[in-house]
Amino acid sequence: MAKRKSREIFSPEDQSLLDVIGASYLSIDDVKWLKSKRWFKRFLKVYSKEIKKRCGKATLVDKKNEHSKEDVEVLDFTKTISMPSKEVIEILDFTRTIDITDTKDILNANYKAKRKVKIEKMLWSILVFICTIILVVLVTILINWLIENKKTTNMINEIYKVADLKEIPITTNAIKEENEITTTTSLYEKYADINILEVNFENLKSINPDTVGWIKVNGTKINYPFVKTNDNEYYLKHTFDGSNNKKGWVFLDYRNDIDNLDKNTILYAHGLLNNQMFGSMRAVIKPSWYGNKSNHIITIVTPKENLRWQVFSTYTIEPESYYITTNFANNDEFYEFIDLIKQRSVYDYNVEISLDDKILTLSSCYNDKKRMVLHAKLIK
Repeated sequence: MAKRKSREIFSPEDQSLLDVIGASYLSIDDVKWLKSKRWFKRFLKVYSKEIKKRCGKATLVDKKNEHSKEDVEVLDFTKTISMPSKEVIEILDFTRTIDITDTKDILNANYKAKRKVKIEKMLWSILVFICTIILVVLVTILINWLIENKKTTNMINEIYKVADLKEIPITTNAIKEENEITTTTSLYEKYADINILEVNFENLKSINPDTVGWIKVNGTKINYPFVKTNDNEYYLKHTFDGSNNKKGWVFLDYRNDIDNLDKNTILYAHGLLNNQMFGSMRAVIKPSWYGNKSNHIITIVTPKENLRWQVFSTYTIEPESYYITTNFANNDEFYEFIDLIKQRSVYDYNVEISLDDKILTLSSCYNDKKRMVLHAKLIK
């Protein structure tokens, strides 16, 4: 580059910047090592701070020296970055009046400024790397979540096809004629919109032999077959067909027998935020759900019979094992159990429970710290 000797060939802004560059002892090498232009501003600030600290008491002079070719190159470089010339001038303007005769201070300031910026760049690189890893993990989790949601949705749709689910409306007169639920006729008259469910269990068992029943809870999306295996872990991470899926499936407590009911029969499922499985069970603690009396009757179908249950308690609670007790040593223990779970309810269902009653419990996660629970008594 030809050396520019005439001050008139520079604009006033360029001339001011050139004066500052000359006074600050910046070299073209000092600025070119900053491969990323966005770090130039940071370098100037650190360099300026170091010069002030080392040379703040230096003699003040009015510098009017001719500029070197290197000063012009620095000027040209600074004009290629997005940082305004005026901002560069503001940062380094104090150097215009400092007379530094010992270049050792300049070199030390230069070295320290470079070192600080290098460390900052390294830390930023590490931070960006960590954030990238976190982002990749989060995206992977999201993709897996979407894939598992899709698989669960496809499974539910397939189940509805093969189950050939039918709801057959019946009247209270028809119920009386069946002679198998005459003792609960008044309850059916109170809730007249109860239907008989028909389910093709043979088709469901062809997909999964662990199938033992079907549950429907009015006012929610709970309308699924449920399964049973020899533990309460497997179906937390496997879907209905047995494939790996963190969405899990609805399953009966391994201690229970749906054909020979214990004092407390328990069904579990994940409380998924998309309302699949027992996710929509969050509705049972809302006033709108409680206010609709038809929601208080739960239907369970087994290969042998239709069972109906009347809700008497709904609540959330921190994880515990008490409410999932299946059998009791004596009547006093059972009475205490019934009394406590009724007291926990967020609503008074005004349902009497006797020592002869059988209980159904639905349990699911409400959030990371709580469980949501529903209790109902067998009315048929």
